[in-house]
Amino acid sequence: MPQRPVPVEWRVATDERMRHVVRRGTVAALPELAHSVHEFSVLDGRQYRSVPPAGWGESPASEASYDPSVTMLGERQERWLLDGPADSRARWNVLANNVMMGRLDHDGPSGDVLWHDAWDGFPAARTRVTDRLVGPEVRNPVVITGDWHSTVVNDIRRDFDDPDSPVVATEFVGTSISTNGDGEVYGPYYGPMIRHNPHIRFFAGDRRGYVRCTVERDEWRTDLRMVPTVGRPDVTAYTHASFVVENGRPGARQV
Repeated sequence: MPQRPVPVEWRVATDERMRHVVRRGTVAALPELAHSVHEFSVLDGRQYRSVPPAGWGESPASEASYDPSVTMLGERQERWLLDGPADSRARWNVLANNVMMGRLDHDGPSGDVLWHDAWDGFPAARTRVTDRLVGPEVRNPVVITGDWHSTVVNDIRRDFDDPDSPVVATEFVGTSISTNGDGEVYGPYYGPMIRHNPHIRFFAGDRRGYVRCTVERDEWRTDLRMVPTVGRPDVTAYTHASFVVENGRPGARQV
């Protein structure tokens, strides 16, 4: 790489042939960050997924969900995702994801209830992805997720059916900016479940805000930015908590 900043043009399109460009811009590739940038795999977990065998909502786990034909991404997109990381030279490999990948056990040892309109409804498909994240060829996988209207920080285990399975990635789940307002909706609902999920490093159910990520060569820092109310336009956002992921060490650490 030349020892000077190199302008790099980027575009976002709605079609594979890049005919309908909706965003574009230019960034500078810096010599000191050579081969340390992040690579995004943006997933569509809505259009191509199977119907969850256990239904779309809260219900007990189902053996049928482990059928290899049950897919979150569709066969073509899953193959694209699983083939991609091996070719990546990026220091940080990011999966932009629309529903929570980490398990959310609802009732602990007393039962096996999960929410199936998420990766919990597609456990075999999830394990195919996490199996691919193991190994030195995929550096520093990080999952960024929305949809949950709550803030969650997860350690992603290779196999959530095995509590001793190694942590292979970190997931940051962003809350909604304004949906649900200032009401207490998910805190009382999800809160009692968190103790059944030791891989969940942080949970805040009813705070509105956003997630700010700062990515450097040796550290990924996530600041959980929140506001005290969405009922007034003059309030100031604040950092409720911060986590870091260190280069070469999967799992989040609160700072």
